[in-house]
Amino acid sequence: MRLALLLGLVWAAITAVGQPTDADLLSAFQFRNIGPAATGGRIVDIEAHPAKPFFVLAASASGGVWRSVNNGTTWQPVFDDSPVSSIGDIAIAPSNPDIVWVGTGEHNNQRSCHFGDGVYKSVDGGKTWTNVGLKESLHIGRIAIDPKQPDIVYVASAGPLYKGGGERGVYKTTDGGKTWTRILEGPNDTTGFIDIAINPKDGKTLYACAYDRLRRAWHIRDNGPGSGVYRSKDAGKTWTKLTKGLPANPNNGRIGVAVYAKDPKIVYLTWESMAERTTIDIYRSADGGDSWTKMNDRNAPGGYYYGQIRVDPEVADRIYVPGVQLGRSDDGGKTMRSINSRVHVDFHAIWVDPSNNNKVYIGNDGGFYVTYDGGETYDFVNNLPIPQFYAIGADMALPYNVFGGFQDNGVWHGPSRTRKPSGISNDDWINILGGDGFIALADPEDPSTIYTSSQFGALARVDVKRRRSVSIRPRDRGLRCNWMTPFIISPHNAKTVYWGVQRLFKSLNRGDSWVPVSEDLTTNDPEKTRGNVPHCTITSIDESPVRQGVLWVGTDDGNVWVTENDGVTWTQVNGNIPGAPKNWWVSRVHASPHDAGTAFVTFTGYREDDFTPYVFKTDDYGKTWKSIVSNLPNQMVSVVKQDAINPKLLFVGTEQGLFASLDGGGTWNRFMPGVPTVPCQDLIIHPREGDLIVGTHGRGAFITNITPLRQLTDEIRGKAVHLFDPDGALAFEPIGDMFDEFSGHRRYAAPNPPDGAAIWYYLKEEPATEPKVEILDATGAVIREFAGTKKVGLNRVQWNLRQGRALVPAAEYGVRLTLGETTIVTKVKVTDWIR
Repeated sequence: MRLALLLGLVWAAITAVGQPTDADLLSAFQFRNIGPAATGGRIVDIEAHPAKPFFVLAASASGGVWRSVNNGTTWQPVFDDSPVSSIGDIAIAPSNPDIVWVGTGEHNNQRSCHFGDGVYKSVDGGKTWTNVGLKESLHIGRIAIDPKQPDIVYVASAGPLYKGGGERGVYKTTDGGKTWTRILEGPNDTTGFIDIAINPKDGKTLYACAYDRLRRAWHIRDNGPGSGVYRSKDAGKTWTKLTKGLPANPNNGRIGVAVYAKDPKIVYLTWESMAERTTIDIYRSADGGDSWTKMNDRNAPGGYYYGQIRVDPEVADRIYVPGVQLGRSDDGGKTMRSINSRVHVDFHAIWVDPSNNNKVYIGNDGGFYVTYDGGETYDFVNNLPIPQFYAIGADMALPYNVFGGFQDNGVWHGPSRTRKPSGISNDDWINILGGDGFIALADPEDPSTIYTSSQFGALARVDVKRRRSVSIRPRDRGLRCNWMTPFIISPHNAKTVYWGVQRLFKSLNRGDSWVPVSEDLTTNDPEKTRGNVPHCTITSIDESPVRQGVLWVGTDDGNVWVTENDGVTWTQVNGNIPGAPKNWWVSRVHASPHDAGTAFVTFTGYREDDFTPYVFKTDDYGKTWKSIVSNLPNQMVSVVKQDAINPKLLFVGTEQGLFASLDGGGTWNRFMPGVPTVPCQDLIIHPREGDLIVGTHGRGAFITNITPLRQLTDEIRGKAVHLFDPDGALAFEPIGDMFDEFSGHRRYAAPNPPDGAAIWYYLKEEPATEPKVEILDATGAVIREFAGTKKVGLNRVQWNLRQGRALVPAAEYGVRLTLGETTIVTKVKVTDWIR
C-alpha cells in the first residue's frame, strides 16, 4: 500500500514537470468572510487591565482571541495563525499589561467544546503569540499569574474531555514558560483542575479546584470523587485539601473560586454537589479557606457548563455567578437575583472594572455585552463575527442566500451579496428558527421555503417571506434523536424528504406525513442507549443525484448502510472498510454526483480525543473501499464534498481547516487563503454560481468562487494557455444611501464579492508578453480591454460590466484572450439584477 502510494506520487511528479503545482493553482483564490455578527458566538473569557482602560481581550469558544484597543468599537482577531482556535482562558500579567497568557481548549465540557494544544504567551499585548508548552492538556481551565513577577505562572489544566490521562493538573513555570512542573495532580486519571486563583497581595497563597469528569459520545459524567478544593500557602510547594464546612459527599461536580482583592482572606466558591439531588451552592470563607460557610438557601446559577464565580474588586459582598441566568448577590450569596434582562442566556465570562465597578464585561453563548450600571442595562457589542455554524445551506435565488444553524443562536438567513457599497450588514440577516440551530435546506423549486431544525430532532418547514414555521417532526414514540438530527431533500423530487433517527423516515409531501423505510440501522447497544446523551442514532444521510432511491446512511456508533431500492432492502457496508475505526462517529456520508455506486464516508475521533483523519471512497456500492487520506494532516475530519462538474475536485473540512484535492484524493493541499484556523463543519458548492461556501464553527461563513477548478482537466493543465468559461454576472447600480457611511466604526459589514464578471485563464509557463483580454459586444466590437497578468497558473481579470462609465445592458458578451499568436474566445452572460 505504501509502495503503491509512493509510486503514484512519483509518477504524478514526473507527469507534472513544467506545470504549475496544485498549491500554485490554489494560491490564486481568496475567501471572503460574510459573518454574520448579528448574533455573536460563545464568549468564554474576557480580560482587561486597569492600566489600559480601553484595551480588552475576548476569548471565543472556537473562534480564537480578539483584541480591541477602543472598548470594543473595533476588534482585531489575533490568534488566526495558531494551530488551534478553541480558547479556555486569558490572563494578563498584573505587573505588565503587555504580557498575556492564553490557555487553549475550551473548559466548558459541552458537546461542541473543542480542544487546544497548550499554553501561549504574548509579550506585545496580544499581537503575536508563542506556544510555550502543555500541548497534551487539550483543555485549560484557568491561568493565574504572580502579581509582581510575570514569569511565575500557574495553569489549571482540565485535561482531555473524552478520555483519561494527558497533561492534567496544576502546572507552574518560574521562567516564563520555558519549563513546567506539575505541582498538583488529582487522585485518578479523569480528575483535572478547572479553576485556580491567587492571593493578589502575597502571591504565595493559591486555591485550586479539582474536577473529576469524563464525557463519552453517549454519556457525560460531570462529577466524581476527585472533585475538591486545594490550598497552597507556599507558592505551590505543598497543598492541603480544604474540607471544613464543605460538602463531604463523594460526588461533587464543578467548582469555581474567587478571591476578594482588597481582603484576600475572603474567598468564595461555587460548588456543584450531587448528593441526594443536584445543588449549586455558594460558600464563603473569611479566614483564607480554613473554614467555609454555606451562604444560600436556594440554588444558585451554575453547573458543568458554567461553574465560575467573580467577586467585585471593591465590594466584598457583591458576587457574580454565571449560569443559564446571570446571578448577582449583594449580601455575599445569601440572596441572588438575575441581572440578565434583554441579553442572551448561558453565561461564561465576567470582568468587573476595578476603577469603576459598575462597568462589567459579560460573555455568554450570544456574544459580548457591556453594562455600565452593574447589570441594570446592557449594550450588545454586535461586531464580532464568531457564530458557530453546525451546518450551512444556500438557495437558488438570484443572488443566492446563505443560511444555517448556530450553536445556541438558532437558524439565520442572509444574502451572499448586497447592492450596498458597504457590504452585508447585520440588518441583512434574519432569524428564522430558535434554539440550537442545525441543518437548513432550501426547497430547490422555492427559495422562500426552508427546511431546518433545532436540537434533538425538532424539524420545521419555514416560510421565509411570512416568517412562519410549522413543525413537521414525525410523532412516532421511542425515537432516538441525535443532537443534530440529519435530514435531506431528495435531489429527484423537491417534495420528498428523508429524516434519520435510529431508523430512516421518508415523506412524500414535504414533511406533512412520514413512513419508516428502514429498521434500526444502529448497533442499538444497550449500554449506550442507557446513557444520558441520546446515542445509537443516524448522523448523516445522502441520496445519489444520479439514481433515485440509492441512499446512504451513517450512524454515531460506526455503522454505514446503503440501499439501492429506496429502503426496501439495506446492506451494511462498514465491515468492508479496511482500517475504519470500530463504533466511531460517522461524520459524513456523501453520494457522488457522478456515479450511482460511488460514495465517500468520513469518521471523526472528536468524541474519542483521537485526531486521526479517516476518509474512504467506494465505487461499487460499498462492496470495497479505499482510504483517500493520503497526505492529510493529523486532524479530525468533519465533511467531504465532491464537485458536481469535476469528479477529481474534492474538499475536506477538518477540525482545524479546509483542504482541497485536484486529483480525486491522491494528494491534498491546505486551501485556506483568507480563512483562519477554525473548525470547518460543512461545505457547499453552489451549483449555479460555482462558489465554495464553508460553514465554520467559530468564525461564520466563508465564500470563494472556484469556477476554474471546476473546469480544470489534465488536458487543460498541459496547454500553454487556456481561457475558462465565465460564470454569469449581475449588472446593477449600487444603492445610493449617504447615511450608509455615517454609521460609525462599530458597525459590522462583511464584504461583497467584486462587482462584475470574473474572467479566469491558465498559463502553463510565464509568457514573454502580457496576455490581452477584450470584451466584445454582439457585433464583435471591442468595448473594454485589459492587460492581463502573466503568473504561472491561474490568472484573473475582473470586468466591472461597464463600457466607459456606463453600465452595459443585460446581454451576452464575447470574451477574447490573446497571447502571442494564440487567440481564444468564449462568452459571458450578463443579467440585470433588478429585472
